[in-house]
Amino acid sequence: MDINKLEFELVVVPEVFGYIPPHLLEQIYGRSWSVERFFKYGPASVLSHFNRFWVLKDVGNAIKGVLFATIDVLSEKLNVVIFSVDEEYHKGSLKFALDFLRQFIAEFNELEVDIKLNEKINWVTAQPEMFDELGGKQPKTVLIEV
Repeated sequence: MDINKLEFELVVVPEVFGYIPPHLLEQIYGRSWSVERFFKYGPASVLSHFNRFWVLKDVGNAIKGVLFATIDVLSEKLNVVIFSVDEEYHKGSLKFALDFLRQFIAEFNELEVDIKLNEKINWVTAQPEMFDELGGKQPKTVLIEV
């Protein structure tokens, strides 16, 4: 299937979480949280001005993917916490998401707010090699779990 036929839609009401297929979260490799916890606390994430949660929908409005990012007001960077799409849309999905997020950053930076997002995006992943062909590199700082 063609990832370009999907559209991102910003989630602004917590009730949308009831329509997210659990398999989109179950398939995230290396996640450090449970799917149950996501559905319990995830809906509250849309209430923060510093979080953005999108679903990827097909022409029939079926949810085929999810994207969750936070705005780090200190570093003025967008941090991607969750990105997952149905397996049939995996090909080209990272580039598709990155292009969307870069457009989001450009539009955000046009707003009259004190925060101007850096064009670099931080991405939480257990598979960094997937970003090699997209110019991904490990920053000077790393996430450490103790």
